Amino acid sequence: MDAELIAIGQVRKPFGLKGHCYVDGYGRGLAGLSPPCRVLLGASEQQTRTVVIIEIRTSPRGYVCRFEGLGDRNGAEILRGGFLFLEKKGLPALKDNEYYQYELEGMTVVTSGAAQPVGVVTEVQNFPTMDALNVRKEDGSTVLIAMGKGIIEKIDRDKKSIIVSESALEQII
Repeated sequence: MDAELIAIGQVRKPFGLKGHCYVDGYGRGLAGLSPPCRVLLGASEQQTRTVVIIEIRTSPRGYVCRFEGLGDRNGAEILRGGFLFLEKKGLPALKDNEYYQYELEGMTVVTSGAAQPVGVVTEVQNFPTMDALNVRKEDGSTVLIAMGKGIIEKIDRDKKSIIVSESALEQII
């Protein structure tokens, strides 16, 4: 497949007896879909097949989805562990202050004020309370920077940079 695929979630396990599955959503991609919708499902970007999500709802344990053609728990079990992908061009639009994880990866992290370079974002990690940036510093070490209020001051898509509060960074490092 030539299109660039973006992972928007992963099927965890069946839920109930009617073919529903718990799904971990990555970012806002899954929440922005309106069923029925076609997505790609597979173990990797190279091994996918088209499936149709006919129901998406939220629960305390994440999303609960139902897929076309699966009417029981055994059918849903087949999807366990599979990743859900969308083509990059098919991702739902976000507000100006929202970002997909793939957009943040590779951005340069700098401190506010003096604009001292901290490093480059290698990965965005999702934790139950907030997301965090895994940043590789120039010396090769890594630091985890929470994406909380008062820590991230600005994300600049054009300059591909993330400005972090200098005082917050001093507490982290």
